[in-house]
Amino acid sequence: MTVFRMSVLGDWRIAPVLAVTALGGLAAPAQARTHILAPATPLEAWFSSHRATHPGAVPATPPALPGAPRNLVATAVDQSRIDLRWARPTDDGGERITGYRIEVSEDRRRTWSLLEEVRNTRYLHTGLPPNATRHYRVSAVNRSGTGQPSRVDWATTAATFPGRPTGLEAVAEGASRIRLSWTAPASTGGVPVFGYRIEVSENSGRSWRVLEESTRATSHTHTGLLAGSTRHYRVSAINRVGVGEPSRVVGAKTESSVPGAPTALSAQAVGTSRIDLSWTAPDHDGGERITGYRIEISANEGVSWSDEVANTNNPATRFTDVTDLEPGATRHYRVSAINSLGTGAPSMIAVARTEASVPDAPTGLQATAVDPTSINLAWTAPAYDGGDPITGYRIEASQDGAAWADRVANTGVTSTTFLDSGLEPGSTRFYRVSAINSAGAGKPSGVVAATTDDLRQRSRRVGESILPHAAAAMTSSTISAIASRVDAVASRDGERLRASLGSASSLLQGPRAGWPPGGHGPFGVGRAGAGGAGWLLDGASFVMPARSQAAARDGGIMETLSTWGGGELVGLGEPGAADIEWTGRLTNLHVGADVRPRPDVLAGVAATTSLGNFDFTDRTGANALGGTYGSRLTTVNPYAAWLLDGQGSVAWASAGYGWGSVEIEDDRAALRSTGTNIMTGAAGGSRTLLTSGTGNLRVRGEGWVARVTLDDTEDVDSLTLDMQRARLLLEFSQGYRSPGGDEIAFLVEGGMRYDGGTAVQGTGVEVGSGMRLVNAGLGMSLEARGRALLTGLEGYEEWGVGVILQIDPQIRGEGLSLRVAPAWGDASGGARELWERGVDGMRRDGADPLGGRLDAEMSYGLRGFNGTPYGGLLLADDGWRAYSGGVRYDLGGGLGLRMEVTRRESAMGPPEHAIGLRGRLNLR
Repeated sequence: MTVFRMSVLGDWRIAPVLAVTALGGLAAPAQARTHILAPATPLEAWFSSHRATHPGAVPATPPALPGAPRNLVATAVDQSRIDLRWARPTDDGGERITGYRIEVSEDRRRTWSLLEEVRNTRYLHTGLPPNATRHYRVSAVNRSGTGQPSRVDWATTAATFPGRPTGLEAVAEGASRIRLSWTAPASTGGVPVFGYRIEVSENSGRSWRVLEESTRATSHTHTGLLAGSTRHYRVSAINRVGVGEPSRVVGAKTESSVPGAPTALSAQAVGTSRIDLSWTAPDHDGGERITGYRIEISANEGVSWSDEVANTNNPATRFTDVTDLEPGATRHYRVSAINSLGTGAPSMIAVARTEASVPDAPTGLQATAVDPTSINLAWTAPAYDGGDPITGYRIEASQDGAAWADRVANTGVTSTTFLDSGLEPGSTRFYRVSAINSAGAGKPSGVVAATTDDLRQRSRRVGESILPHAAAAMTSSTISAIASRVDAVASRDGERLRASLGSASSLLQGPRAGWPPGGHGPFGVGRAGAGGAGWLLDGASFVMPARSQAAARDGGIMETLSTWGGGELVGLGEPGAADIEWTGRLTNLHVGADVRPRPDVLAGVAATTSLGNFDFTDRTGANALGGTYGSRLTTVNPYAAWLLDGQGSVAWASAGYGWGSVEIEDDRAALRSTGTNIMTGAAGGSRTLLTSGTGNLRVRGEGWVARVTLDDTEDVDSLTLDMQRARLLLEFSQGYRSPGGDEIAFLVEGGMRYDGGTAVQGTGVEVGSGMRLVNAGLGMSLEARGRALLTGLEGYEEWGVGVILQIDPQIRGEGLSLRVAPAWGDASGGARELWERGVDGMRRDGADPLGGRLDAEMSYGLRGFNGTPYGGLLLADDGWRAYSGGVRYDLGGGLGLRMEVTRRESAMGPPEHAIGLRGRLNLR
């Protein structure tokens, strides 16, 4: 017989065991039988006990734990329920399954807890919060115990609308604001609340409108409310599901105030002695009932007002005025509402005139210059048209506000604008406008005035055309003078006079205040108040070293002190320009001093006075406008140079600051001026490329930046100009020398330059030529040069000419000397006055020839220094005085030279300053 026995092993798995019993002579080996029949588990022991207590019974396979339930599925039903379903295990363990044990995890299966024990294979988990995720597993239970759990499944309940916000409060803040605050809802619907919708009702909650669609804050201020107004509010929370239920409704009322202004005030004349008023009650009564109206009247076009009725004590919006009215009388009215808190603001003014007549005057007239030749007028139609419609307007114009003429007798249209064109730039016009109806033209409006292209606009336009070129020419002249001085030091030993190849200049010496009559000097240069020019030595440039280089090496820095001077006369302009046509001359004077702290270093300072006079024609407007533009600048430029190789190669740098004035005068405006200043920075260098006999080829380059600013005045607009220039030039010279040591040399130069900045952009080509004569016997050299801008900015022209005179100085006396020269009457001849005052400063005003003056000078001669420093004072009893300081050179042969700085003062005008280079030749 074959018997199958089920043994329950230690790991709760079920395994069949086959026992074979020998029947009919078939027997199993004893060893195998013993192993098979031996009890292996506690259940086998139970079977043995069961046979002992139940003889003859052969039990079935012992019971085991059931297997794991199958196909567990968790499904969210709504925002608070999850449905669980599963299938019975395939193995019940040999015993009937009595139920199922359901476990749940709220932390993604890290911990489990018993949810429920059920008999069915389905369970509904209720009472869950929205958007809640739960994990589940199920184990079957039979008489032997709880089997293995099923696979895990999970589900998330649906999110829902947030709950109602709580604690909503509304508090009035003044007469126009209500502040709301609330608390977030206890339930967010399972997802975050990201905003709140605020609704407001103006009719106690019967209808609602959205005040704020969404706000993240839990407070809000409702502004712009009328005084005494009541508002009700409710708030709803918002999450991604949508808008939740609104909160409870709360209300608040702003503080009350006086009423608003009545509107639509109308005054209508009826016959010759009656005016009916009507108006509309204010849009807002201030929160209190209107009890009456105040009616004011003016008989002088609103200049003063009086109460026609202080309080009507009636909310009616009509009133009839029959008090002291006459035919043709005009009255202005305004009405104010009254409530228990007081009187509100008045209405707009209404005007009526008994017996219809011509219209009232237009109001709000404005005149605006829209371009250099046009003025635009705009106004408001009269508040009262005289009883007949307005059909047009009369426009009157005046040049002085006194004499009027019709610009347009009748426009014939109701338009309230007019363009007055074809005017001259800078012209002023006064205007007034009258309305016209069938009865005629009414009273004119108020007078307004406008000026086309005023002085400030014109000064800016002219300045932007001229000043960049003038300032650039002055700066370039200064930098070129410094570069020429450095080149002379670099290429020569400094023992004798060296030519500085600058351009021509005139020595500038300002006139006495008030001189010369008519504003012009003897050579036609200058303008009254702008300074004149005395052309003593045109284009002189001097280098006067103190001692030889050998002596300098044995002495200190002051042993190498040298002074120099130079100048340039430049012609520039834009003839034929479409807008601003201009031409003129610019005269620059440079003086300087430098020392050699080391053989390869040169350090010094240069001063420049620049005077420019330009004629311009402004063609911007319909008619051309002529005038003059003058500039005067004084600059100080420290510089330093490095002598690189002892063979003429040099590099240098400079910075500068200057001050002065700009003056402008034209056919329609008198002379006006403003202060100006300039800041510069520059660098450059040069090198000898080729030397052959008396021929020399040299290259030099320089670049600078500058900023010029004009002060803002009543008549001159402020202006700021930024400029840059870079130049690269080649210079060739060829010389010839006589057996006696005299020399003659011819020079040719050319190169490129670039201009950039606020008003100047472009490149150009410069060319020039010159000649130098040297007389060895007299120690004198004479040099002349001319140059021109060959190509450059379209329409722009520039040229320069120069003459250079150089003389070797001689050493003069040493020690202190003092000269005091009092004089009364005509004690000084014309030559003396020319020496002391210059050409422009000579007495021509008919001053008393017996007047007194005091002329004093103190000087000190220095050993080893070729010049004598001095200081001077000149006083006259007419209030004129002058202070001077400088260096005097006595060159022998009756020839003298002074380089000085002068300050002249007079009761007739402001002080004047000048940097001068003056010569004297005494012919005996």
